[in-house]
Parts: sequence; structure tokens; C-alpha cells
Amino acid sequence: MNVLERNYYRLLRKGAFGEDEPLEPMSQFKWNKLYSIAEKDNVSIYVDNEYKPDFQMPQYDMSHNRRYRRIYEKEEHEIDTSPASLNMLNIIMYNVDQTISRNTSLRAIIEMGRFLRMKGDKVDFLKIEAWLKKVGIRRMAQLHGSILISLFNFSLDELPFMSKHKPEALHLALNDRKLTKRYFSKYPMPTIHSWGRAVYRTVTNIEE
Repeated sequence: MNVLERNYYRLLRKGAFGEDEPLEPMSQFKWNKLYSIAEKDNVSIYVDNEYKPDFQMPQYDMSHNRRYRRIYEKEEHEIDTSPASLNMLNIIMYNVDQTISRNTSLRAIIEMGRFLRMKGDKVDFLKIEAWLKKVGIRRMAQLHGSILISLFNFSLDELPFMSKHKPEALHLALNDRKLTKRYFSKYPMPTIHSWGRAVYRTVTNIEE
């Protein structure tokens, strides 16, 4: 990373997770560039250190995926299923949807990390792992988890749905903001990005 990127993620870690790290000197031009990037990524609230402790739940439209809807409708009334587990699945689904249909949402990934640190002890990760396999997004969830490790100092212990950290995630997070349908064996998507072949080769190296 260059100095601008290092300062950018230090500010994000401070605003989102309370990690106070010293910043490196930069020119006013670079600071202006950093704030412009933060605005474009919709994370200015973290960079400006204005974010309050309240967690902001991303809302996934369950009509986009029948498998997810069936899981949710079945599990929301089960006695042994905690609301936190369903909320965790919702956040993961939202992040996956953002990645394959638009751009990877840095803010939503940050919110996933904040949820894990605030309410992760209430999540049944055995259920999460089973649900991710059923919907077909386990590897993509691990990709997003790897971004939390690479950029936000998370440990594997904080991400029980992951088996191994994938450093490739950092490259994807910083450069390839879109991924292709061919990565998902079950996830429905109407189109494939025309340039997806090269990205596909990279992503498919991120094995389960």
C-alpha cells in the first residue's frame, strides 16, 4: 500500500473499530484525495470519526434468492435459532449481493465486522456454515472475511465461518471491485461480466 492507502485504512479502523494508530504526513492534495475516496466508497462517517456505536444493519432483499428465503422462513420460528444468527446471514447475503451485482461495499463489510465484534458471541456459527453451503456462498463469505483480516486487523478466531485466511482478498478489495457469476455454483445471477475470465481465475484460487 502507498501512504494514502495506509492512512485511509488507519482512519477507517479508528472510526469503525476504535483503533487509534498514528497517521503518516501527507500533502493537502493527498488528504483531499483520501476524503474524495471515502465519499465515493460511502465511508466518510468512519473517516471523519463521527460514527456512533449503534450497529447499522444492511438489509438484503430476500426475493433475490429463493434458497435464502426458504432458510429464513423456516428458521425464524425455530426455538434454537437466534435472531443474531439470522442477522449474520442477512449481512453476509447483502455483501455477496453487492459484490456480484454492483461493487463490493466496503461499508457493508465494515458493518459485518462491527456486528461480529458486538454480537458475534450470540451467533450460532455451525448453523451459519450449514446455511452458507446450502445457499452456495461459503467461499464468497470467506473472501469478505479475509478482507476484514487484511484491512481491519481481525483474527481467524473472530470469523468462525472461515477455515483459512486468503491474502488474495486484499488485491480484490483494492482493485477488482466486481466478481463474476461463474464463481457461484448456486447463486442466481442473470448476466456474467464480460471481463470476468481473468477475475474468475483469481477468485477460484480462493478455495474453501
